[in-house]
Amino acid sequence: MHDSRFAPRAKFFSLLIVALLAAPVLLWPQSGFALPFFDKLPKFKVRVSENKELQNWLRDKLGEQRKSSSVLKSYDDPLDVARYERGTLEKLLRSRGYYDGRVRQSVTDGEIEYRVVPGPVYRIKALDVNMPPRVKGGFPGVGLKVGDPLEAEKVTEGVKRIESYLADNACLLNVDVDYQATVIHSEQAAKLEYRVANSPEVHIGQVHVQGLSTVDEDFLRKRLKIQPGDCFNRSKLDAAKLRLLRTNLIAGANAEVSDPESGIVDITFTVIERKHRTIRLGVGYTSDDGGGIAAGWEHRNILGRGEKIEVETRVYEAKQSLKGELRVPRFFRDDQEFSATAEASNEERDAYDADSVTVGGIISRHHTKHRTFSVGSELKFSKVQEEGEESENYNLLSFPLGIKIDTTDNLLDARRGATVAMEVKPYFDLRSSGTQFTKNTLVMTGYHTFDEVRFDPTLALRIKAGVISGADNLEIPADERYYAGGGGSVRGYAYQALGPRRLIPSTVAGEPPTLSDPIGGRGLSEISFEGRFRFTESWGGVLFVDGGNAYADPQPSFDDLYWGAGFGVRYITSFAPVRFDIGFPLERREDVNDSAYQIYVSLGQAF
Repeated sequence: MHDSRFAPRAKFFSLLIVALLAAPVLLWPQSGFALPFFDKLPKFKVRVSENKELQNWLRDKLGEQRKSSSVLKSYDDPLDVARYERGTLEKLLRSRGYYDGRVRQSVTDGEIEYRVVPGPVYRIKALDVNMPPRVKGGFPGVGLKVGDPLEAEKVTEGVKRIESYLADNACLLNVDVDYQATVIHSEQAAKLEYRVANSPEVHIGQVHVQGLSTVDEDFLRKRLKIQPGDCFNRSKLDAAKLRLLRTNLIAGANAEVSDPESGIVDITFTVIERKHRTIRLGVGYTSDDGGGIAAGWEHRNILGRGEKIEVETRVYEAKQSLKGELRVPRFFRDDQEFSATAEASNEERDAYDADSVTVGGIISRHHTKHRTFSVGSELKFSKVQEEGEESENYNLLSFPLGIKIDTTDNLLDARRGATVAMEVKPYFDLRSSGTQFTKNTLVMTGYHTFDEVRFDPTLALRIKAGVISGADNLEIPADERYYAGGGGSVRGYAYQALGPRRLIPSTVAGEPPTLSDPIGGRGLSEISFEGRFRFTESWGGVLFVDGGNAYADPQPSFDDLYWGAGFGVRYITSFAPVRFDIGFPLERREDVNDSAYQIYVSLGQAF
């Protein structure tokens, strides 16, 4: 039951925490932006008369240097900082074509002011590209022309354009491109010349692979995508080495090219295989499940072609499980994967006890770089007993269908991008009851990091909604209904503590009925906000707000939510952050005795 007396207070606290999370966005860096207490460098201003665009660019570049320069961190005197940054500003001016620019600095009350007189822009007077005549005819140009400003970034971009063009249109043994810019101060101009070093054109002869002991050679050869007779270029070799590493079977790869003979070169790839077996052992604790241990073993090359088998067991106070999975990459197609799983588990929750055995298989296809489709089947044998009810046996056959769009930059610690994942899972009970229902779940996340702000704050958002259709609430097995609350849901509330309840008649005459534990529902709504901060390379922190609820009717709503808030610490490892969170319920329900706080320790971000 939802006590409306707490709603105004909960909304106030949730809005307060959201405001705290949004503060880094509102504190968008202005002139000399610095966070008090945390930033010991003096504030600064950059003045460029009649050129606002250049002024803003110089200010932003100087601010970026302050975040990364180890030299500046060693200065205590503002005059030393000013002298160092004056040199930086002069270099920046030259990179934009201002070769007569002057910078004056002054320090007043510990604040630095830089007055910049950029002078005239030096422009390109003559432009020439020297490359082999046989390939120059189709070259579209370097992106610069006579009369353009001599800007360093655009000049180096021209080198990349030439290298890219030669990789696609020539078979040069070596691609060596450089440039020379001759500045003419008397004319406030420059001559720019790009030069491609002479090199023979060759084709690929024999391709060899060395260093293999357990990995199938033909399997790796297909990953190379290099054939005898192909036009030679270095980018093909780099791409081939990257594909070898992406198999996760190779720890290192090197390509050696023979001396050319009659226009032919042989290539030898020397590889170092990874150790294919791993044993894992871990411990963890949450207020939801209590303490426990997890152990696992995996072999990432069980059949010699990158097939992975993994066995894992988890033993916690509330749940024990044993799971095995076989994953076959490039299943009939390079963009397709097959996985088969088998799991036995025992759960002892407040809402129900469940013993189950599940077997299934899923085929996933990467339709594009960011989009994946999946289809499969699953058979689950379970025995479920709800509070105050007799146990029920189920033989559930399901056919999960899924689509996922993922543009994030890191699976376990995303800082940019977004995900959208939707699963439609029809269930059929093979027993005589004939129960049928469909479970539909949608999860969306988004991440944005503000690199210009100190501590690199990341704003993270997660929205989850679920609907079960086709059967009444109590006809659906209790362990398949939706629940809210817990470390992956609404932090601050116990696991599965939120959702519909039922009245239990009293066995004592004259006494009122009591509320049961949550029975789960056919609708689910959840929303989470996080502000993540990185104080050092190894340590970070989090502020979060979570809201959510489960509903008996399949009509999820984002109005009638319970809210929790809290903070956490992150220890950032090379693999994933270790998280410690403490969450507080913003609406403690006296009738169900909510705890004052919940603690969560695990690997990886909450979402």
